[in-house]
Amino acid sequence: MRSFLPWSCLLLSLIVAACGDEGSSADDDHDHDAEPDAAPDPDPDAAPPDAGADDGCDEAAQLPTQWRPIDLVSTGAVVATTADGVTTATIDATAGGTANAADNPYIYVDLSAGAKVELGDVDALDDARWHVAFKRASLRVNGGDSGTGGVTAAVVAAGSLAEVTAAPGAGYGDDQFVDEACAFVGLPGGEPATVLGEWYDYDPATHSLSPQAEVYVIRVPGEGDFKLRVVTYYGDDANPMRGAIYRVEWAAL
Repeated sequence: MRSFLPWSCLLLSLIVAACGDEGSSADDDHDHDAEPDAAPDPDPDAAPPDAGADDGCDEAAQLPTQWRPIDLVSTGAVVATTADGVTTATIDATAGGTANAADNPYIYVDLSAGAKVELGDVDALDDARWHVAFKRASLRVNGGDSGTGGVTAAVVAAGSLAEVTAAPGAGYGDDQFVDEACAFVGLPGGEPATVLGEWYDYDPATHSLSPQAEVYVIRVPGEGDFKLRVVTYYGDDANPMRGAIYRVEWAAL
């Protein structure tokens, strides 16, 4: 019997220890203050999980070759004069001519300063200094798919700036040249769909563009409203049939 006593004591000790561990686990299960799987309290200043999330669409990448962003500054000029509150400008948006337009950028304009902004297409996507951009027959504003400036525009049926004496209360939009499926949306002439994109009438007999009888109210965050009219697409006196030499006029509202 003496030879079995140590083993019996050892067995009894293991049983007591095991019972003690089970009791400890049971106490933890009934600890109502412990929440091992609970997430930490949310930070009240933190943004919701999906706030500002990228929708996965690279709008600029959907543009066809003719309109893809070019990382160069336009060589065109903006020549502007202001009299009696109205700025009249000649804007060279020829972009190297029809054959070379795919390799040349838009020209960017600051309506407040009445001047060209030295930006290429890539930098312009995230720059608030420009308000309206021109390239061949395409017009863009710095809002929506075209830029982060928050610029919007409304179309007013009018034949002159003087006819528009106040900004409309509704009807503003920005540029949307891709749809919800991130597919390119083009205008009948092939240009990106923009809020000012259908500014012209096309004559298939003469292949010429003429401005519609419209004035565009351009709303610029922090700077106010401007009224703008395209006077002609053929503003080169030395070569009247040369397109994309815009004459435009605008004024603050």
